[in-house]
Parts: sequence; structure tokens; C-alpha cells
Amino acid sequence: MYENYSKEELLNEIKQLKEKKTSEYQDNIYKNRMLANMMALRETLSNVLSLLLNKGENIDQALLLILKFFDVNRAYIGIFDKDFKYVDFTHEVTSEGIISMREDLLRQLPEKDVPWWFKKIKACEDICIYDVSQMPEEASNEQHLLQLQEVASLLVLPVLREGEVCGFLGLDSVHQKRQWNALDVENLRMLADVVSIAIERERAQTLMEHSAKLRLKSEAKFRIIFEKLPWGVELYDADGNMLDLNDADLEIFGTTREQIIGINAFKSPNIPKWALQKLKKGEDVTFRINYDFQTIRNAEYYKTHIQNEVKHLQVTAVTLKDNKNEIFGYLYIIFDDTENYRKNEQTQYNLAKLKAAVNTGNSFIWEYDANTKNLTVDFSLNDNVENNEDLAFIQQHPVINLQEFFQTLDPEDADKVFSRQFKRLLNGEIDNFEATYRRMVDGKLFWFSSNIRTYKFNEDGTPSKIISYTSNITHQREKENELIRIKEADKLKSAFLANMSHEIRTPLNAIVGFSDIIAESESMEERQEFLDIIHKNNDLLLHLIDDILDFSKIEADTLEYHFDIANIKDICGEVFLASSLKMKPEVKLIFNKELPSIWLKTDAQRVMQVISNFINNAIKFTNEGSITLRYQQEGDYLRVSVQDTGIGIKEEDCARIFDRFIKINEFKQGTGLGLSISKTIIENLGGTIGVDSVKGSGSTFWFTLPLLPGNE
Repeated sequence: MYENYSKEELLNEIKQLKEKKTSEYQDNIYKNRMLANMMALRETLSNVLSLLLNKGENIDQALLLILKFFDVNRAYIGIFDKDFKYVDFTHEVTSEGIISMREDLLRQLPEKDVPWWFKKIKACEDICIYDVSQMPEEASNEQHLLQLQEVASLLVLPVLREGEVCGFLGLDSVHQKRQWNALDVENLRMLADVVSIAIERERAQTLMEHSAKLRLKSEAKFRIIFEKLPWGVELYDADGNMLDLNDADLEIFGTTREQIIGINAFKSPNIPKWALQKLKKGEDVTFRINYDFQTIRNAEYYKTHIQNEVKHLQVTAVTLKDNKNEIFGYLYIIFDDTENYRKNEQTQYNLAKLKAAVNTGNSFIWEYDANTKNLTVDFSLNDNVENNEDLAFIQQHPVINLQEFFQTLDPEDADKVFSRQFKRLLNGEIDNFEATYRRMVDGKLFWFSSNIRTYKFNEDGTPSKIISYTSNITHQREKENELIRIKEADKLKSAFLANMSHEIRTPLNAIVGFSDIIAESESMEERQEFLDIIHKNNDLLLHLIDDILDFSKIEADTLEYHFDIANIKDICGEVFLASSLKMKPEVKLIFNKELPSIWLKTDAQRVMQVISNFINNAIKFTNEGSITLRYQQEGDYLRVSVQDTGIGIKEEDCARIFDRFIKINEFKQGTGLGLSISKTIIENLGGTIGVDSVKGSGSTFWFTLPLLPGNE
């Protein structure tokens, strides 16, 4: 058939045959690929359905199958809250080597963090990204979040529930870009439809479990409330026979469950007849009764261990009706108001006593109107105010509002009385408080004790009227302060004498004892040891006497100071040399002799005394390690410190260690005066003193002194 074809026609025919063959070949490849995809999709759908519909809870396992089918690195499900304000990535699976950041980044994400994502999914649009780095500018938040997870490409499809978007199913390709095609989208959409069924089932199961838990919780709460209510609760049937009651009710009526179950409410000798008649008509009633237990005993209504007593009860009786408005029972709620009743009686009695107290005592009443801001002092309950010098003076210098009142308060008491107490009373946080405070009234100081309380309230719970019972305790306070000073002086004197007696006797006994036996010893080594002990105790005794003398001078305000120009380097060097001889073998005294000279005008001997006290204390409480003496310039001040590796001091003891007679360790020798004397010396030299310490980690005692101008 080709014999009549020209060369050009023959070549053209060959070309057409080749193109036809190639097209048929490509069609075959496409058909084979589609067939393979359908088979793989069918298998994946089958497995996913099996997991989700048969076992229900294995959504993560289903996601793993989807992950494998699409050959991606991450598969996940996001669910929106009902108001579309948050999205929660409820499920996520990743391929090997990919780190999940769900708990760190993807739980309860608000719309403001991923607005573009919310907009796309809410509009039921697919999100198909080939290159995350090329995402639109309006998706910058989402781009940043994806890049944190190293996502290169992603495909996300909305998940629907009853035709409405409820979430999404997504795939991430990490590190490597992925060109998503229409087949990928359709395959994922089919799987998304299946996943939506599983999500709905999971949600329904959660709701069922939650409902069951709520029901169980409600029943448990009812039983707990019924049993634990502080009020009595009684349950009766339609005929008025008691079915149940709680423990509080048993306590109110002093009986047992066995004795009272089955009694008839309509036969109670204490319940008013009018109340019983209303209950039978189906009306709820509330009433108060004086419940007489003697009447119960006489009527043999039930057995009770309460003798001749009357309780004041408040009762609310409720009729229980069904949906046909038929009565099927009664519920009594009983509040024992006996205590309040007695308190009210006591209040009336106290009011009478208050009137008597105000009328005869050095007291008065003032009232504050929170609405008008007026403050009124009432002397109407006081007889013969003019004969009471203090009350007459206060009456002659009235205050008319809170501002004037608080202006007369002593500054130390103003914050305590107003900010911490009265302000809280005005805000309705408390309804009463007591306060002791000072007022300066026209140049005269008074001490007052006030009992302040709210007795009328506004609708919002804040007070409208405040009343105070105020006593002038100025004379009483002066006597108390004088008595405290006398007792404190006696106490300190007794403690000091007792302590001195012990502290002086201890080195004296050592000196006398070893002096007696040193002559009897024939060993030179032993005699030298005894002599060292005697010298040591001599030094201790001299130190004690010096402390006592200094303390006496401080008490008499006769301690002298001699100011002159001094070099702290020379002072520390001298103390270092003297203290080196006292060191324990296991403890090293450290001082850097290369420190620069720093000059100051001070009492060098007193500064040396303070540093020696610091080092002596450190030696007492340091058994091994080191004691370091150092100094440095800090601005216009010199700082000197002694740091040890000893036992340290508790935090609460640091605040009082510079007080007089304070000994943190009673087993160590000393007067407890050294640090107190040091504090007085440093403060008189114009400096400050302190300690930094941690129990078990050593201590650093320090002081500062002002420098001469020109120290650089």
C-alpha cells in the first residue's frame, strides 16, 4: 500500500505511526498508575475503616496508614472549638526521625495566631502549598509556625461534620518539597470523609462518657451534700412518714436513725398546726419554733438524749410534686438557730453593759456615715464630760471627717489603722476590727483603743454606717510602757549577771586549777601545755573584762572615740599578726598583704577591736578550712569583711545576732556582747554593719566606714 508514496509522504506516515505508538504507551502507563493508585487507595481505605469503625479509638493508627500511603513525614488532625476561636491539633503522627512539636506549638492555637489558616479552612478551601518559603504575605504567621517544624510542603483539607467545617486533615513533607496533584487531593479527600466519621464517633463517645460521669458526679454530690450539710434535712413520703435524714439532723434532735425513722411529721407535737395544714394543701412553709424537748418526751414522739432544753429552730418545709402536680413527699430543711438566738440575747445584755461602761468609764462612741462622709463623736452616753479632763479636751477639738481624723494619727499608726484595716472595712471585706493607735490632738498625745464595726450596709454590701467604741488608754499605756521598761531592765540585768558569773568563773577555774598542778608536773612538755592553757584563759578573761567595761561605758554613754588619719592596711595587718597566733591547726587565716593602702579618719583602735571580734567569732565556729580578712573601696565607703568556712548561721538568727546578750550557740564561751559592742562602735564611727550567712556554709561579717576625700 506504500508503493505509490513519495519519500516525504512515507516519512510523514512513519512519524504518525511512532506518535500513535508513544501516545498508546503513555496511556497504558497512566492507566497502570491509576490502577495501582486505586488498589493502594482501596487497601488503605479498607485498613483505615477497619481501624476506625471496628475499634473506634485508633485514630493515630489510621493516620499512620495515611502517612505511609502518601509517603509524607507528618499527618495530623486539627479540631476547631464550637465558636471557631481556637484550633487544637488533637492527633498527630510522624515518620521516623521527625520530631513532633504538637505539645509545644499546636495545642489550643487561637485564631489571632493563624488567621489565614482559619480563614481558608472556615471557607472550606483546600490548602495546597508546594514551597512553604513562597507562601503569601498574609500567611506570615503560618509560614513562621511551619518553618519552626521544618515543613517544606503541605496539603490540608477541611473535615466536615453534618455539612459544616469542624476541622481539617493535613499532610506535611519535611525537608523535601512535594508537588501535590489532583489525585493526591482527591485521595486525601476520600480519607478525610472517613476520618470525619471517626472524629464524630470519638466526640459522641466522649459526650456519652462525660454525661455518665456528670450523672455519677451529680449523684455523688447529692449524697455528699445530703450527708455533709450543716443543716438538718428530713425526707418524708406522701403520708408524712420519715424515709431518711442526715447526720446534722440527728445531732440537732439528739437521737439515732433507728429511733426516728418512720415517725409521722403530721403528728409532731411541736410543729404549728397551721404549718401542717398548709403542707397538706401542697403549700411550702417557713417558720420559727421554740422546739421543746420535754414536750417530745411527754408525747413519746421519739427517744432523745436531750433533756429539758428548748432549741430555737428555723424550718423550711417543701412539698415534692410530680409532673401531674401530685404530692409524693415532703422535704424539711432545719436550721438550728439556738446559738444565734442566744448571741442576740447576749448582744442585748452586752449593749446594756456597754452603756454602763461608756457612762462610767473613760470612753466614748463615734459614728461614721460612709454616704455623707461625716464623722460624729457622740458624748450623749457620758455623764459629766466636763469633769473628765481628757474627754472634755477631745470634745473641744472635734473632727468632722475621715481626712481630719487620719491627719491626727501618729504616722507609724496611720498605715496600720487606715490601709490595713479601715480601708478594708469601707470596701466591705471585713465588718469589724480592733485597733490601738496614737492621735496628736492639738499638740497633746493620746493613746486610744477602738472597737470599730459596721452596723448598716448598702445594697452592694459596703458599709453605710460605722460605729466605734473608743477608750482613752493614755494613762494605762504610759504605766504599761514604764512597767515594760522596768521589767526589761531587770531581765537584762539578771541575764547579764548570770551570764557573766558563768563566763568569768570558767577561765578563772582553769587558771587556778592549772596553776595548782603546774608545779607538781615534772614534764617540761606537760608544764608548757598547762602554761598555754593558763595564758589562753588569761586572754579570755581579759577579753571578757574589756567587753564588760566597754558595755558599761556604752550604757553610760561614756565610751570615748579618738579620731585620727589611719591606713586600713596597717590596721588589718596588725590584727592579722595578732590573730595568727590563736588559729587552730586545721584553720588557715588569710590576708592579702598586697592590697592597696586606703586612708580614712577614724578611731583605729576601735576599728581594730571590731575586726578582732569578727575574727575571734570566726575562730570559735570554724573547725577546718579558712578565715579570710579583706577590704575594698566601694564608692565613698570602705568595706571590711571577715569570711569563714564555719558552721554558718540560720536566717532567722542573722536578724538578731547584733543584739545585746545574744548567743546563737550557748555551748561556746563568750558574753554575747562582742557583736553588740561592734555594732555600736561602727554606727558611732558613721558606718553600717551586717552579716551574710547560710546555715552550714560559713558566714561573712562586714562593716563599712566613710572614706576621706581623695581615696581612688
